[in-house]
Amino acid sequence: MAAKKDYLKEVIEHIDIKKYNVVPLVDAMENMAFTARDLNRAARIYDMMLRDKNCGIILTLAGSLFSAGLKKVVYDMIMNN
Repeated sequence: MAAKKDYLKEVIEHIDIKKYNVVPLVDAMENMAFTARDLNRAARIYDMMLRDKNCGIILTLAGSLFSAGLKKVVYDMIMNN
């Protein structure tokens, strides 16, 4: 049976979303299908929320996002709200 140390060999690197401009990519997803279209819609809704100064934003997440390498993305979202 494999031990814990056998699974914990690779370090998960967290992405710095500020290094990339994903806007054109997410915009292009508007006319795609399934989750790509959903991601575009979510981005447009989030943009509207950020522009509305009277909007209260509640962020709910799965804890696994942090261990999957998205900790910095979530941090930047909160700090730039």
